[in-house]
Amino acid sequence: MVLDAYSEYVNNFSTAVAVLKKTCAAKPALLEFLKQSQESSPDRVTLYSLMMKPIQRFPQFILLLQDMLKNTSKGHPDRLPLQMALTELETLAEKLNERKRDADQRCEIRQIAKAVNERYLDKLLSSGSRYLIRSDDVIETVYNDRGEVVKTKERRLFMLNDVLMCATASPRTSHESRPTASQRYLLKWSVPLGHTDVIQYGPGTGHQGRCPTTHAPESLAVVPNAKPHKVYMGPGQLYQDLQNLLHDLNVVGQIAQLIGNLKGSYQNLNQSVAHDWTSGLQRLILKKEEEIRAADRCRIQLQLPGKQDKSGRPTFFTAVFNTFTPAIKESWVNNLQMAKLALEEENHLGWFCVDDEGSHTKKETHPLLVGHMPVTVARQPEFKIECAAYNPEPDLHHEGQPDPSPAARGFLWIGSCSDQMGQIAIVSFHNSTPKVIECFNVESRILCMGYIPAEEQQREPGTIVDPEAQATRASEVPTICVGTEEGSISIYKSNQGSKKVRLQHFFTPEKSTVLSLACSPQGLYAGLVNGSVASYTKAADGSWNSEPQKVIKLGVLPVRSLLLMEDTLWAASGGQVFLISTETHAVESQLEAHQEEGMVISHMAVAGVGIWIAFTSGSTLRLFHTETLKHLQDVNITAPVHSVLPGHQRLSVTSLLVCHGLLMVGTSLGVVVALPVPRLQGIPKVTGRGMVSYHAHHGPVKFIVMATALHKKDQDQARDSPPPGLEPQEEDQRDMLPTEGTGASPSPGDLDTATWLADSWGPVNHKGDLSSSSGSLSLSQGSSSLEHRSEDSSTCDLLKDPMAPPRSRARRPRKAKASSVLVVCGGQGHRRVCRKARQQPPEEMVSSVMVWQIPLLSA
Repeated sequence: MVLDAYSEYVNNFSTAVAVLKKTCAAKPALLEFLKQSQESSPDRVTLYSLMMKPIQRFPQFILLLQDMLKNTSKGHPDRLPLQMALTELETLAEKLNERKRDADQRCEIRQIAKAVNERYLDKLLSSGSRYLIRSDDVIETVYNDRGEVVKTKERRLFMLNDVLMCATASPRTSHESRPTASQRYLLKWSVPLGHTDVIQYGPGTGHQGRCPTTHAPESLAVVPNAKPHKVYMGPGQLYQDLQNLLHDLNVVGQIAQLIGNLKGSYQNLNQSVAHDWTSGLQRLILKKEEEIRAADRCRIQLQLPGKQDKSGRPTFFTAVFNTFTPAIKESWVNNLQMAKLALEEENHLGWFCVDDEGSHTKKETHPLLVGHMPVTVARQPEFKIECAAYNPEPDLHHEGQPDPSPAARGFLWIGSCSDQMGQIAIVSFHNSTPKVIECFNVESRILCMGYIPAEEQQREPGTIVDPEAQATRASEVPTICVGTEEGSISIYKSNQGSKKVRLQHFFTPEKSTVLSLACSPQGLYAGLVNGSVASYTKAADGSWNSEPQKVIKLGVLPVRSLLLMEDTLWAASGGQVFLISTETHAVESQLEAHQEEGMVISHMAVAGVGIWIAFTSGSTLRLFHTETLKHLQDVNITAPVHSVLPGHQRLSVTSLLVCHGLLMVGTSLGVVVALPVPRLQGIPKVTGRGMVSYHAHHGPVKFIVMATALHKKDQDQARDSPPPGLEPQEEDQRDMLPTEGTGASPSPGDLDTATWLADSWGPVNHKGDLSSSSGSLSLSQGSSSLEHRSEDSSTCDLLKDPMAPPRSRARRPRKAKASSVLVVCGGQGHRRVCRKARQQPPEEMVSSVMVWQIPLLSA
């Protein structure tokens, strides 16, 4: 009832405001009445402010609950009810967001068709499955064949889910500085989105397609009405100029060497003159590089398909646009990449989705399959994937330059096993296509792996660091820890450019098999088959002591799962979870995860203040509160899986991950189940029926890991970061809602002005960002896109709250956040389980991974 009432009100808000505008303009008496009512009210509230109250209600509740949680100490009986209330509100808000997005998409498609008013476009937009991703005001730059700017034009780019359209605004009759609801557009061109490529140039490469281009732009790019066989240079000329300068600098260097060999003395031919030439060229190179950086920050160069030539060969033309901020460019390119990925054949019927009403639906936010690949150098079916660990690398790409793989940069270490030995494959995520860069065998079967980040050393300011001494310290490089069946632990170096470098190799007490690992820069914990946990510390040189500091005996059942949360180690042995202090190594408390005898815990995943637990048998997952250890929810994945895989095959959970609003569950039948959970740091309870992947492995899904870039500020805030599995969404949360325990408490003024925001509340372009998109409603403090735009008449200005801050306040520019995150799952081979999908020939049963890209609605 609440969802229906509020969503109808929110979706109709723009229409209601428009009706009010029109009525006030037509009925002066009504306007006068509203003005008198405002002046006579005690708080001088306007009708517009009253209309905003229901929309502000949920954000105010959420901010209030978060403020209360921040001031409620752990152990207080009110904390769990507050967290549950926050989760319920967030779940309701997310459903409102979904309905708002659907309404925005329908409204904007209708408005585009009305604004352009062409028969071709009416037919194009009549498809019910077509929706608008974003629309942006840009400046098109036209170059001549020498790369010089000829002219610039204002354009409007409409990115639909399968079509890219460029339009120009028709001349306005009024002198308004912003487009109005009656703005008309003239369509310049429209092209299939799947054939649109972004051309990115790079120093020393001539041209580099970060969005892969099929044809070289220099040879095929043509401009309408251009002379035949003319090469369109465009922005690439800047890089050609840089190449020429670098060439000349090299030649001048050779000339300088020859001048040094002269026997005679000449007035204008000496080392001083050669030095002046070199300095002058270096200054020109620096200037050219600065020009390139300045141009690339906001420039988008597109290679677009044109009409066929007389011989039937495809032609292409190039369009160059400049956005108003680097963040808009980065966001636009990332949206294009995600939209093109969604159009690929493998993502048609990629997931089986069932919504709350029980009807089949195609979600726009389901994970998209980037690809699948074997992870062995040779086809060796005897090796089967067992575990993996991901080593993120700091994101060092330049601001304004979209990363070739925007969701991940780093190395994925994958452990596979045969009957007698193990094998490690290292997969690099530094290019748009992941690839195996190293594969080697180890002496024993690999059962678990863990990533140990580099330990940052605290140094006094001005201290001189010896690079050689720094490189010798094992603690100052990221490492991968490997646990084996023979009872050994191996530490491998894992940083950029390194491959097979084993730093340490030592055995556990009694050579007990290592089943699980938990790692941090200061501590290493190994869960053993004999029911013990071995705790290791570091030596003075930064290496790990081969003898454990403490062996904690939990029982006789194997320790199959370990998790580190702040200063507590969660260790699962049998059906119980032991909470162990990392300081004293004492068991502080104990959790009985299941009452039935024989239920053995296999996996644990933490998010916010909840922990999901899976068992070796059965298909039920259980959610517990991390502070009170109370049981909160049970979820059985049998029904959705059997909707995709008919029959009554035995089903169990083989891997687990909580990532960006999804609880991803790997199963023994090879399919992945994605269940929706809240995105905030609350209770990660399942809030819907979820999805089942049609892409599957031939055997169990052995691991699911999240691959993400390690940003500099993530390193700086490592101590304050949330538990593993939620780190990458830190930035998204801060922009959406202030999370518990971070930031200052909101002031009363912030609470009064906090409103739901949609990036586009209707067909009118929001010039505050000079960009709009059909994104989710989100919470902001001190601003609202629901306020009247500058095109509103003075009549409607009287409806505004006179105390509200002006909208002309300049916004602080910020870098675009990542629009997606990569998730990798591993198993044997790849198959499609959808009956409607085109059947592919069976692949060899080799160790393989599937890479998924999850869109982030709050990006």
